[in-house]
Amino acid sequence: MTIKKPIGAFATIQYIDDEDPIEGVYFSFGEFDEDSMEDSYGVSDLFVFFYCEGEEDLKSFTKKGAEDFIVLSYELEYETADV
Repeated sequence: MTIKKPIGAFATIQYIDDEDPIEGVYFSFGEFDEDSMEDSYGVSDLFVFFYCEGEEDLKSFTKKGAEDFIVLSYELEYETADV
């Protein structure tokens, strides 16, 4: 049996003061490790746009006011594990 766990999401965002959307930014659901410069899933910090606590936290960015950007859409990325 395989279990899928969301580890982050690729999203399309738009800055509040800019009308042009930006596609393909990565939101990590992991924690930043300063020693390895990666999140807890092994994704380099160079590729992480923003760290958040999970999908519910990410959804909070779909409304104006949470940050200086808004998430227009996203697609979850998963880690798979055999059980």
